Amino acid sequence: MPLPIFMTMRDIVMVEIYGVNFAIIDVMKETELSVAAMKKQKAKYEEALQCPVAYKVALNSVSMRNALVKNGVSFVDLPGNVFLPFMGIVLQDVYRKQFVKVDKMMPSTQMVFLELLYMNDEESALKSEVANKLNLTKTSVTRATAQLEEMSLIEQIKSGTEISIKRNYSRKEYYEKAKAYLINPVQKVITIMRCEATFESFGAGESALSQVSELNPPRIEERAIYKGEEVVDQLEIVDARSEDPDDCLKVQLWKYNPSYFAREGCVDSVSLACTFKGNEDERVEMSIEKLLEEL
Repeated sequence: MPLPIFMTMRDIVMVEIYGVNFAIIDVMKETELSVAAMKKQKAKYEEALQCPVAYKVALNSVSMRNALVKNGVSFVDLPGNVFLPFMGIVLQDVYRKQFVKVDKMMPSTQMVFLELLYMNDEESALKSEVANKLNLTKTSVTRATAQLEEMSLIEQIKSGTEISIKRNYSRKEYYEKAKAYLINPVQKVITIMRCEATFESFGAGESALSQVSELNPPRIEERAIYKGEEVVDQLEIVDARSEDPDDCLKVQLWKYNPSYFAREGCVDSVSLACTFKGNEDERVEMSIEKLLEEL
């Protein structure tokens, strides 16, 4: 049974211990993934991979661990918490302290970063409003703002029961100080037939860059959608080499929803620049520099 596209995007490691083969699926960064969804997806993984499956998780509470155990969802949370019922069980009450990594932004962190970036200087926003606007949970926004604060990019101001956030720098300096932490929002790129593109999408890649620079548009148009959109699982992937390029469309599947920051039918400037990380084409580099200067 083929797996849905979003399930194939996760890191999957095959392991053998004492003659037992099983797969470990990394969901550590998927803070919104419910135990019920993990249980349901586990069955699909095991059918497709023909072996037991365990999740690599980041436990932060006894209740989460107990829920996983109760539902028979195998997990690994090194160094201390391991639940592999198909091998025997090892459990320790060791919990990962909620610390903030500052090497790269999480997708939710980048969303909050962008929300503040595109606001006027000195403007602030309530965390609750940001959560609602970006469709993020309170927990995700709390982690995101903690990460941005650790990077010294923002400050949090408490007033009664509300907390507002604002950036510490002008837009240009804010971006420059954050640049090293920004992630490429593209999880995967697929090619589909253009006639299938009945869903909302946004100009991306060289297609978007060509609209704001002298760069020539690519042979196959590029668009972006959020990887979690329901339509993703229904798309039929084709090999562009065996199709007429004019009939094809490249679709970037993003780690966060590009619709929240899109302008005039295209993805936002900073996210667009991030999709070219590692690209050494001088024409592209010059076009991006010009794009960010205008920002």
